[in-house]
Formats: sequence, structure tokens, C-alpha cells
Amino acid sequence: MISWEILDKIGIGVAVYSKEGDIEYINEYGDRYFNKNYTNIFDIFSELDRKEILKGDFKILSKNYNGIFIMLFPQKENNLILFKEQEFFKSFSSKGRKYYDSKEEYSFENVIGESKEIKKIIEECKKVADNNMNLLITGESGTGKEFFARSIHNSSSRRDYPFIPLNCGAIPRDLIESELFGYEAGAFTGANKQGYTGKFELANGGTIFLDEIGEMPLSMQVSLLRVLQDKCVTKIGSKKCNRVDVRIIAATNKDLKKAVQEGRFRKDLYYRLTAFNIQLPPLKERIGDIPIFLDYLLKEKSIEMNKPIPKLSPMLFQKVISYCWPGNIRELENFVENFVALDGISTYDINFDECHCMTHDNLGNRINFDNKTKVIEKVEEERVMSIVELEKQEIKKALRVYNGNMTKIAAALGISRNALYNKIKRYGIETVEI
Repeated sequence: MISWEILDKIGIGVAVYSKEGDIEYINEYGDRYFNKNYTNIFDIFSELDRKEILKGDFKILSKNYNGIFIMLFPQKENNLILFKEQEFFKSFSSKGRKYYDSKEEYSFENVIGESKEIKKIIEECKKVADNNMNLLITGESGTGKEFFARSIHNSSSRRDYPFIPLNCGAIPRDLIESELFGYEAGAFTGANKQGYTGKFELANGGTIFLDEIGEMPLSMQVSLLRVLQDKCVTKIGSKKCNRVDVRIIAATNKDLKKAVQEGRFRKDLYYRLTAFNIQLPPLKERIGDIPIFLDYLLKEKSIEMNKPIPKLSPMLFQKVISYCWPGNIRELENFVENFVALDGISTYDINFDECHCMTHDNLGNRINFDNKTKVIEKVEEERVMSIVELEKQEIKKALRVYNGNMTKIAAALGISRNALYNKIKRYGIETVEI
């Protein structure tokens, strides 16, 4: 049978109702969006056809309510959901994934960026996605480790089963064992009377994502290693070992090799987790992707806030693309969110003069860091241009600076030659303009 805990962890609203439409259960995610005083499903969804909604066992509403799609399971008997766990996730995949993924968009096709660094990583991830090897994703905070983990899961044969995330650094040390393995009813003082299903069992058939794995206590590392070796978990207070089929994707912003040398991370666990290591580069090493991220985030945040897309002055644009962004994509997103919310007047706490991630060698004509080499034209601060206009202008100047050498131009702009050719064609830049 499906447990209530699984429905609470699925990350989408679920309601269980009777043949009369009376709500017998609504999960935590759905409860955030609907008034708890609702007692009947037709009070919430007044436009539903009663005959249609009560006809089947499994319904997904394609109408978007506050950003989620509600899945409805008609109740069969005595508060039990008569779906086996695997049947449920298969049904969810075949009938609901197109709605669920339309919001989440965790796929390699939706990775933002055209730099050669990120394209290489995507190709590597695609190659290792559809197998059972454990993976370790490393990179600074804010580089998108969970996005890649979810994209790998969605590209694998496990996509029909759960993806269960757990932040190892956010859970108290004395609770992490019960979170991972669960416990039996009455296993300890204060335990849930019905017991608790751990993350490994919830993820059975799918993927468990262990974020900040470097923060896991040594005592728990031993237990995790045992699960990797035996493929079974034992709940606290139980002697029974339950077999699980789970792929582990771990992530960290720490240097695990150094942690192994210092005795803070087990060497045997390290090698168990690193069958393949995916190293995500910081934003400062993807300089060609910064304008792309900026353009995407400006549009996304403007839509979210129902505001017009604000324009950056040429001077602010140059500061944004030359800044080192120590907080990576997350910091850039915070800046854009603040910029859009205040209609193009940012109060976000950034000192753009504090650090630069670009030099004359890797930035080419974008910013003049060398007084001896005048490679940029003066811009009038009062003139505001769109990002597309600025990008077009930068490509034209790069074509002049590098005398039409596409290889050098692509390297300077931080994009591939194919991407450069596509942009030249898209913007209608002709040879006569070079």
C-alpha cells in the first residue's frame, strides 16, 4: 500500500476523497495552497464535472492552482489508498509527468548556457544517466548541483520512481539515522506511534540525493556504507533488513579528498560514492553564460512578479558580466529578483568594484582592463539598450578586434563557434558591418 508519508514527500498536491467528494486526506504540499476549512473537493474545484471526476481511480487536473497541479485519488474503503507503491509511481509517470515536469523542468534541455564547459558536462551526464553507478557532484554553492542531480534522474530508467532529496547538513546529528532508515513504532521516546519510513525506503526504485554529504557524521558514514554494500536498510528498533533498490547521487561543496586525508570522511565510502565525479564550474569560469543567465532571469522574474522587463544601462550591464559572482547562479538570481522588484533600481548589496572574474585576455573586447589597449567604444550612460542589442554590439566589436577570426572571437566571448555562427545569423550581422 502507499503510505501517507510518500504522499507528503511527492512535492505536488494530493487529495484523497470519497465518492461524495468529501476530502478524507490532503497532503502537506496541497494544504499550503488551500484553506483547511474546505471539506469537499467540489468546493475547491467548482468547475469539475461530478460524473467525470468520480468515474476513474486516478485524475490529474491540468488547471494550474497557485503553481501546482493537484492529483486526486478517489477513496476506495476505510481511508486506504488501494494503489501499490510501484503501481502508483508508474501511473504518476504515464498520466501526470507531463504536467509535473512542465513546472519543474529538470532536464538537460533546460540547462542554461552555451559555454563549452557546461556542454561538456551535459554530454558526460547523459552518458552516465541511464545506469546504476553512484555519482558525486561537486561544485561551489549555487552552481546547480541539485538541478543536475534531478536532470540525471529524469534522464534515467528510474524516472518513473521517486527522487528523494536530503540535506545532510541541515538535519541534527541525532536525527539523521531515523531520516535515512526510518524507525519502528515505539522505537524511542517521542517516536511516532505509527513508526516512520526512512528516505531510502521512500526512494525505493528511484534516486536518493544526499546533498552536503561532507557534513555527514562519521558514525552515519559507516551505516551508509553498509547500505551500499548490502542493498538493504534496517529501521531503528527493528531486526528485519528491508531490501532497497536505490541509486545514490551525492553532492558537496567541500574537498572530500582533503576530508579523507584529515580523517573527517571515510576513504572506503569516498570511493563507493565516486564511481563518477561531476565537477560543476563556478559562474566566473562560464563567463560567456552570464549574459544568457541574465536575459533568462530577467524574463522569468518579470513574469513571476507581473512586471515589465527592466533594462540595464550599458555601464551596469558591463559591471554585471565582469563581476566574479562568488555566490554563483543563486547570487545572480537574487540580484535580478531585487532589480525587477524595484523596477530597475537595485538595492541588492553588491560591490561590483570588489572583484572581477574577467581579464583582458579572456574577456576580449567587453571591458577594458588594460589602458594600453583601447578595445571598447565609449557608451552613453543615458542610453538604455536591451541585452540582445548589447550582445549584438559586442559581437560586432569582437569581429573587428579579431579581424573576423571565429575561433578567437568564440574563445573571447566564452561560447562555441557554432553558437557564434548562430548568433551572427540570428542578429543578421553581415560581413559588410565587420
